[in-house]
Amino acid sequence: MIAFTRNLPGTYDEAHDTWSAPSTKVITGEGILMSGDPEVFAAEELILETTPVVGFTPDDYPLRAYTDEFVKPGDTTVINDVLFTVAKILKVVAPDGYVIYSQIAVTA
Repeated sequence: MIAFTRNLPGTYDEAHDTWSAPSTKVITGEGILMSGDPEVFAAEELILETTPVVGFTPDDYPLRAYTDEFVKPGDTTVINDVLFTVAKILKVVAPDGYVIYSQIAVTA
C-alpha cells in the first residue's frame, strides 16, 4: 500500500467571517517502484537517476483524472522511510475519465 498526502489550507466563510480548520487529503492505493523511460524523462526535464517512478492504482473508484480528486504535483508520500514529493504525473489510464492506473514521478 502507498498513500499520497495533500495538506489543504482552511477556507474563509465571508458570511460568518470565520476560517475552517486546515485539513489533509489522503489518496491510498497499490504502488510499485519502477524505472522511468529515458526519453520521457529527457522531455520532461527530469533526472532519471534521482526521480523514481511509482506505478499506482488507487483504492477508491471513481477518482476523476486531472482534478483535485486525484494525485497532483506537490503531494507527498513516504517510500522506505524517505519523504518524496510528486514532481509530475507521467501517465494516467482513465478510459472513462476515472483513474484506474497511473505513473507518477517523485523526488526526494
